[in-house]
Amino acid sequence: MSDRIAKQVITIGGIGTIFVVMLVVFVLVGNVLPLFQANRSHPLGAIPSASSEPVLAAGVDEYGEVLWTLDATSTLRFYSVSSGEVLETHSPVGEANATPAAEGGRATCVSVSDDDASLLVGYADGSVRPITFGYQVAFLKASELPAEVQFTQQDWMVFDGAIYRQTNSGLIRRQRIDGLVFHPSVPLFASAVVAVDWKTPQAVSSFDASVTWLWGATDGNALVLARTDNKVNAITDAVSQESTQWQHRPERDPSSPWYGLMIDSRGTSLAAVDRTGKVTYWNAEEDGKLLASKTHLSLAGSESQLTCTTPLLGRTSFVLGAESGHIEAVAMSAVEQTQELMSIHRFEGDLGSVKSMAASPTARVLAGIFEDGDLAIYYVPTNRRLAKWKVGDEGGDSTGSKVQSVVENKGASVQPSVFFSSNAEVVGAVTDRGVSLWRVTIPHPEASWMGFFGRLWYEGYPSPQHVWQSSTGNIEGEYKFGFMPLIFGTFKATFYSMLIGAPIALMAAIFGSEFMSSRWRTRFKPAIELMASVPSVVLGFIGALVLAPLLRDHLMACLLAVPMVLFLFLLGAHCWLLLPNRLAIRAKHWRLPILIVLIPIGVYLATLVAAPLEEVLFGGSVTQWLAGQIGSGWPGWFSIGLLPIALLVAWVMSGPLNPRMQSIAASMTPFRFAIFNLGFFLLGVVSVFVLSALIATALHGIGLDPRGPVLGPYQERNALLVGCILGFAIIPLIYTISEDALQSVPQHLRSASLGCGATTWQTTIRVVVPTAMSGLFSAMMIGFGRAVGETMVVLMAAGNTPLMDINPMNGYRTLSATLATELPEAARGSTHYHGLFLAALLLFCFTLVANTVAELVRMRFRKRAYQL
Repeated sequence: MSDRIAKQVITIGGIGTIFVVMLVVFVLVGNVLPLFQANRSHPLGAIPSASSEPVLAAGVDEYGEVLWTLDATSTLRFYSVSSGEVLETHSPVGEANATPAAEGGRATCVSVSDDDASLLVGYADGSVRPITFGYQVAFLKASELPAEVQFTQQDWMVFDGAIYRQTNSGLIRRQRIDGLVFHPSVPLFASAVVAVDWKTPQAVSSFDASVTWLWGATDGNALVLARTDNKVNAITDAVSQESTQWQHRPERDPSSPWYGLMIDSRGTSLAAVDRTGKVTYWNAEEDGKLLASKTHLSLAGSESQLTCTTPLLGRTSFVLGAESGHIEAVAMSAVEQTQELMSIHRFEGDLGSVKSMAASPTARVLAGIFEDGDLAIYYVPTNRRLAKWKVGDEGGDSTGSKVQSVVENKGASVQPSVFFSSNAEVVGAVTDRGVSLWRVTIPHPEASWMGFFGRLWYEGYPSPQHVWQSSTGNIEGEYKFGFMPLIFGTFKATFYSMLIGAPIALMAAIFGSEFMSSRWRTRFKPAIELMASVPSVVLGFIGALVLAPLLRDHLMACLLAVPMVLFLFLLGAHCWLLLPNRLAIRAKHWRLPILIVLIPIGVYLATLVAAPLEEVLFGGSVTQWLAGQIGSGWPGWFSIGLLPIALLVAWVMSGPLNPRMQSIAASMTPFRFAIFNLGFFLLGVVSVFVLSALIATALHGIGLDPRGPVLGPYQERNALLVGCILGFAIIPLIYTISEDALQSVPQHLRSASLGCGATTWQTTIRVVVPTAMSGLFSAMMIGFGRAVGETMVVLMAAGNTPLMDINPMNGYRTLSATLATELPEAARGSTHYHGLFLAALLLFCFTLVANTVAELVRMRFRKRAYQL
């Protein structure tokens, strides 16, 4: 009866475990798949223009309800997107603030703000005029509606210049145009304005109604950068205006006039480009002048003439479109101690000449309209096309529509014929039939395999790099979702923890199983297993607040302590052979206490020699040497070479030279051979230092320095610290499983080996360890999985900085630490949120692959062991 119950319980437990694991996989995959869902576009229709004049600019509100257009006479018309009827029409002619320049001049170029509520118009008489407007939105109950507003066959209605639409909440949204102002024109040039740029920075406080305008203009020769502060008195609501201008008025070659402008986000610099693609950066000086600082000849302009330009979100990248169809982004990048203009992104021209471009106000997404009527949307950082369709598809006409993107108007070109709404959910294009609109759904433009795992050239960086930066100060910041620094940090933590913890645990298991008496083993094993009861948060706390300052203040002594203790262990083993056999047999139970005593002795000796050795090798400070402030690279190569050369010398002494040693031992007494063996060991130690010094001298002689590629500046929270703490955490796991595997080796195998004359060490290495290899490997993989998934230790002691640097003296960031810190704060449904689930899936896959490989290897070794 009990057997049947146990069988059922075990079966249910096994199936339940598999079910839970599969459920975890389904949850992870279900949250990752939305990252790669297809982008969609839905046509809203084409609205014919009510003006015979060419439309210079257009825009649509965030709800996709109201479309506005501006024609060459500066007439501003507002349309209902649903019905296509004109809601309001406004013109500066006849306005109270109209000027003769506005009445007599025709508009030549327009720049629209990111919030789609203001624009700057340039005129043929050389003046510019700001225009601002807004939308009044109210949510009403059905009882508050006018009697004329009735919803019958549709959920919207236009009445008295307002749009009423039913919402899912049961309320009716009323939307009308509000606050339209044609501001006074500002005369600038004697000739027509050919390009303007306009930006209204975000308000600092909702309690301050003051508005700042940043704008630039050019007539092809002169350049003007301006800042206009519209300050509102909090008591009287009176508006006072202060304007500052910076100008550059040279005699420019008429064959290459300025063609496009971009002001930066702070309004302190201006980028100008001509038709040949030569970009010049101008800085605003205190004397009211613009000073050229950097120039760059773009590839797009050098191959063909430019046709359009637009600033990207954040106004760091200046996007250029050319007749050849190429699109190129130029930005300031940090190069060594200065900044240079560089081409950081480039799209190949496969759709014909670029006629117009517009940047999304919410992401680094670019919309371009091309010669044959193709409208394409790109994500600039990854050079990836998100969507493409024909402009004529909005009404079922697949033949396309000829694009009106450049209209000659007294020598000046008309600005863009493609635009985004203020929330980037609607894309529009101006055609010869009017304005076409599409509602686009691009939830995760940053999500792609290239964006997650490839090198991307981010703004401000000198070259393509792997970067993780999931948060920014505002919407204009560039999100960077490169997982490679997190993956690298995960494996870096695992490598250093296994490098420190695994050898100690394996050697302790071998010693405890094969060389320790049963009386000491029963005390030693529980003490090691007790280490596993220490919570990881406690280990992280101790590492961050206790060990980190200790390692910082006594770095040289800590680095010397480990090799010093190992040297004393080996020296003690050789000195033990000097004891007479009778005394050695009687004192064999004291070997472990003697080894334990050697540890504090080694640490004490390391502290004694640390200061003079640091003075000789590193000029008195190893931290300053790591930072490259003092000394040469020779001590670094010498220190790095000690471990591999020591392993090489040990292999030579125990391998090729071992037969010679055995022949010598046959002709010597045990005591004389012990003396000879001790001298041979000390000779090996000296040879390690000599060979390391020779190799360091050779590498230093050819000009190589380990500071940079291998070593670097010391940080208090670093990989060495985490390796020590995490190594402490995985030692009991590896030790317990390894010791059990060694103890499970049949005793008759040991007896047979010892009976053939083999020593205990030879029996252990050649019989016991190979037989228990499957268990030892399983112990290593379990320790590996523990190190890969560790969270609190790396969170508290690793610095949590996403770096890709093999330097053991700096920090890093792991996948698990990123999940712990960022997932609770990630906005649900965002790219960041789903990207963190992708990080969790990667972590799951790493452990799954490791465990699968471990099981395969374990089965192979177990099959070989059964043959014994």
